[in-house]
Amino acid sequence: MVDKKTKPVVRKKQSVTTKNTLSVDISRFYLMWAVVLLCFVALIGRAFYVQIVNKEFLQNKANAKILRSDKIKAMRGVIYDRNGIPLAISTPVMRVVIDPRDYFENQELYTKTMKELKKDPDNRKLKRQLPDKNLNLDELADAVGMDRAELRRKMDERKRSRYLILKKEVPPQQAELIMKRNFQGVYTEKNYKRYYPQPQPNSQIIGLTNSEGMGVEGLEMQLNTRLAGVDGEQQIVRDKKGNRIKDPEIIKEVEAGENITLSIDSRLQYIMYRELTAAGVANNARSATAIAVDVKTGEILAMTSWPSYNPNDKNSVSNKDAMRNRGAIDSFEPGSTMKPLTVAMALESGKYTANSVINTSPGSMRVGNHTIRDTHNYGPLTLGGIIQKSSNVGVSKIALSLPYETLPTFYKRLGFGQRSAVKFPGESAGLILPPSKWNVSEVATMSYGYGLNATVLQLADAYAMIANKGTKVPLSLYKLEEQPKGEQILDPKIAEQVLLMMESVTLPGGTAQQANIPGYRVAGKTGTAHKLRADRKGYSQSEYRALFAGIAPVSDPRLAMIVVVENPTGAYYGGLVAAPVFARVMQESLRLLNVPLDKPLESPKVQ
Repeated sequence: MVDKKTKPVVRKKQSVTTKNTLSVDISRFYLMWAVVLLCFVALIGRAFYVQIVNKEFLQNKANAKILRSDKIKAMRGVIYDRNGIPLAISTPVMRVVIDPRDYFENQELYTKTMKELKKDPDNRKLKRQLPDKNLNLDELADAVGMDRAELRRKMDERKRSRYLILKKEVPPQQAELIMKRNFQGVYTEKNYKRYYPQPQPNSQIIGLTNSEGMGVEGLEMQLNTRLAGVDGEQQIVRDKKGNRIKDPEIIKEVEAGENITLSIDSRLQYIMYRELTAAGVANNARSATAIAVDVKTGEILAMTSWPSYNPNDKNSVSNKDAMRNRGAIDSFEPGSTMKPLTVAMALESGKYTANSVINTSPGSMRVGNHTIRDTHNYGPLTLGGIIQKSSNVGVSKIALSLPYETLPTFYKRLGFGQRSAVKFPGESAGLILPPSKWNVSEVATMSYGYGLNATVLQLADAYAMIANKGTKVPLSLYKLEEQPKGEQILDPKIAEQVLLMMESVTLPGGTAQQANIPGYRVAGKTGTAHKLRADRKGYSQSEYRALFAGIAPVSDPRLAMIVVVENPTGAYYGGLVAAPVFARVMQESLRLLNVPLDKPLESPKVQ
């Protein structure tokens, strides 16, 4: 029997899984920490890659989204005349620009967000994503004055571009009104427009700039580096909607261009241009050119030509002929204005004196294959008489009485056949024939201004030397602060003798009595040169060049002036066409410069 008090033995049911051993737990512990460590190493590696290895690339990508560098345009230097009158200045204008890529990205965002808002109109997050700028291209086109279809075409062609100019040279006030309309991707750039207060008289010297502000003609081109200055740069931070979120940071300071002061006196320049215009129109001439030089300093006080152009008017720059600075660029046969220099050469040779007499009868001479003629048979003439009567025969006999190389070598010493010290852009060097051509015919014709080419600058240089007692100072287009060092080219006594001989040209019996100026003694020389035919086969019998080269006042010379009138019709002699222009310009110039009178004014006749 089973004892009822005895409890049955109950056995515990064993677990399905066995308890882990210590080694298993340790393995799992290490594995867990290995994974954590590996993740940590991966994070460290990624951070190292992002912040160290690929930092510059990623930084640039981020900056491209929010940063934009803008150029700060340097203000171009001012060009002044010698008295501080501005001849070329820069005025601020704005350029309206759009970022097409930014515009289309925000337009796409707007379209996408609006579609989603139609499904969920109360979604505030979507509303905050909407661009807050004007996306209407038609309104933008109207604001900048563009054709609507043209603007859309340009935008579609350059969807990925970051820069499209909408309008140049916009007044700041108008640009401000455009910016107030808050167009997407539109911003302005400050620029400068060149303005010339006294255009026609000065344009052939000063030149002009292009739409980018770079000098393309005249001194604007030659001095472009000095005038242009150095542009600066600023960095602008914007949010994803294109709004500026902080003030620009200057990365590179702007350096304004250098101001330039010319030797030109704008008062004399205006007078000269006015008189050249009047003479050109009155004589139905092709052109008229003049230059005035301070003989003591070499400073060019006036140099201009008619016809000219207005650099403020873009339509006038198509006339390339009017844009040329004829005084520096054009070379020509100077005719009889070279005769005083031939006489100076004769005096320097020692073979002749001021009282030497040359027999010019019968008023012509045969040289080589052609005949040299005077307008009259002047008979025996002194050297002064040769200049006064402008005898071709007289100067030819003088030149041929000396070794052939004497005259062309003397001309070269005076500066002919080489560019002047001005070095104006495109300046001509003229032409002196090479020694192999120095024969009897060439030397004879060279003595009275044919067979060589010269510029107005070179003639002015030579006459200023005679006026300055034989001392040549370099010509300059820039105002000088101190007296330049000159070179003694000619004996002062010879220079004075030639100057007095030239004075007889403006006195009774001379060829330029119309060059006289009340109260001042005037010396000078006329020139009436036949022009080469277009086919360069001989000289035209209907086209002339009228010249007058003069100096005043004779007692203490201050100015040397050259006047050239091309192709005058009707009267064509230098004494009738060019000399009156010289007299009017010289008279007003001496008055404005306060040059003392050196002869009595004519007393009024008693009735």
